[in-house]
Amino acid sequence: MKLKKHRRIGGYIPLIAIVFLLMSGYARSAEKVTLQIMYFHATIRCESCLHIEENAKNSVGLLFEKELKDSTIIFRSLDFLEPENEHFAEKYDFTNQTLIISKMVNGKEIKWKNLDKIWEFSNDFESFKEYLRKEVDLMLNSNN
Repeated sequence: MKLKKHRRIGGYIPLIAIVFLLMSGYARSAEKVTLQIMYFHATIRCESCLHIEENAKNSVGLLFEKELKDSTIIFRSLDFLEPENEHFAEKYDFTNQTLIISKMVNGKEIKWKNLDKIWEFSNDFESFKEYLRKEVDLMLNSNN
């Protein structure tokens, strides 16, 4: 008798495992993932800085139209010398114009990257756009 009873209990273990896996997948799918693309500039800007901002805005608009509409991706241009934005320079460790991508899960930043090659591609829109696309795709598809 005990052996039969043990088999019955053992039959529930796979069912419990399946329910657990389904629930953990559901919890992950309920996470709200957003990506912020932030161009940081100084108050006084040169032609190159304005050009990089234009490249960033145009690239994001062309590549991620759907994600911009559903707010999966948010683009912002910020003057890092303004008092309300000064903390970003320390947080992201930069001293001049830069482009940062930041992955947020449920409103909490979990990962960020400084796209430091924007200056290399500042005069080549297609290369700039491809660089941004690759970096955004990597960030959105990363597990953390």
